[in-house]
Amino acid sequence: MIAGEPSDPPYVPREGELTTDARTGRVGTVTGWDGALLTLKAPDGDEWQTASFRRPTSCERLVPRVAEANRDSRWGLGLGRL
Repeated sequence: MIAGEPSDPPYVPREGELTTDARTGRVGTVTGWDGALLTLKAPDGDEWQTASFRRPTSCERLVPRVAEANRDSRWGLGLGRL
């Protein structure tokens, strides 16, 4: 970037949005943000906080959907929601 040129605004995800923890690569749904730490919830219900996050790639967006499909298939609900 050249000095004086405008830059893209920082990425600030909204509650309910999928986001990637940039340190670990884990994908979760945003459940809270205090301005410094983002709280994410994984498809398995595990919650964690991170200060380093980014937009998920298109492949990473599939993670929660695949986890849900796997969980449903264990209970005989099939893959109808994909």
